[in-house]
Amino acid sequence: MCDSPDPPRILFQDTPDERVVYLGPWEVVGSEQRRVLWQGSYQNELLEHFLPSDTPSDIYPHTLHSRHRPYYDPSDMERYLTFQEPHRVRYTTDEGVCIHDQYITIRYEFTTVESSIQFQGDLRKKDLVDFYDVDVVWTNVHGRTDGFGKVKGIGAIQRLKLWRDRYTTFHSLGLCANKTDGQYREYDIHSFDGELRGRDDRAKQLRLNASGRRHTSGDDQHSHRRFSLPHRMRSRTRTNDSSEPRSLQQPTLDIRYLAIQFTERQG
Repeated sequence: MCDSPDPPRILFQDTPDERVVYLGPWEVVGSEQRRVLWQGSYQNELLEHFLPSDTPSDIYPHTLHSRHRPYYDPSDMERYLTFQEPHRVRYTTDEGVCIHDQYITIRYEFTTVESSIQFQGDLRKKDLVDFYDVDVVWTNVHGRTDGFGKVKGIGAIQRLKLWRDRYTTFHSLGLCANKTDGQYREYDIHSFDGELRGRDDRAKQLRLNASGRRHTSGDDQHSHRRFSLPHRMRSRTRTNDSSEPRSLQQPTLDIRYLAIQFTERQG
């Protein structure tokens, strides 16, 4: 639960019934039909944001690349959150009357970066450790450029986020694959080699090789000074308990490597 107030929410926007709802503290509740409960400024006033999945790790709050606000600190972009699909929102007035229960496009604007980061962590049950603006992310399956030399990859001009699971403490990287299927991709750090081979700070590139893969001499060209995989991020000993959650199980990667071209930060 968070007790820091946040900006208003607009219902029925651009219609004669447009209504401004001032949101207060939030709480994420429920193991089935998970939802965010937002307290309003009046007693008994409540806005419920229903999440599309009961699995926290399937929720992906989206943040734009900092080029969309070039004269602000890159971290400021974390105040603005959207989602890829409409979500159900139900609003009940202080008189206990439900006047809104529809699927709408969700756009949050938080007053501080810190409150947004806390909110994202509560949604996913994963703490947002850091974020990186990237020019392009590619793999051996989806190359950096297409047949005409145009930048492609799996995602371009996106914000890459580093997460830490609150239960397992495992780390993962996630971004929107806007150059392929438009869905979110998330890769567990422990699926990649812990040792980063080669560095090239000028190129602003990093290449993560899948664990257990053989590397050729051309595989390990680049690294990036702002990104590293310290030992504490490596996977810890796991049991054979079949009841362990999905986030704890070793996934099977369908790629040989993940390559990242970081955006040059100005100033």
